[in-house]
Amino acid sequence: MIPKYRAWNKKTQSFIDYGDLVLDLRSGKIYAGDIGLVESTIDVTDQIELMQSTGFHDAKGTEIFVGDIVIHTQKSINYGDVYHNDYAEVFQQQNGAYRIRGKHIYEMDAFCNRKRLEVVGNIFENVELLDHDSFTTEK
Repeated sequence: MIPKYRAWNKKTQSFIDYGDLVLDLRSGKIYAGDIGLVESTIDVTDQIELMQSTGFHDAKGTEIFVGDIVIHTQKSINYGDVYHNDYAEVFQQQNGAYRIRGKHIYEMDAFCNRKRLEVVGNIFENVELLDHDSFTTEK
């Protein structure tokens, strides 16, 4: 599977939804612009934050990306209401596994819980949904 990404522009505080993004594998730099016109591309490496798709979708069919904020929509049978309606951030561990973590969710596998999750925002536009004092994010 070819990885899919979306890009957050730190300068404009918005997602980039125009033009092409190219990753130069030799230099590690990211360029934006019209690929057909090399002179129109600019180095945006320090201006954007890439968010990789997890490859799966939430209960409503929305694609889930690393950095999305999700809400756990069902009660846990084993733990009562602990996970019900709790906001959590999607992140990727060093071993490649996608996990979620929030105030009352220490860490859970995102894939196994994907049909109990609903994407409600992302860490750039909706950070207020997360209680950052109770957990730390891995970048």
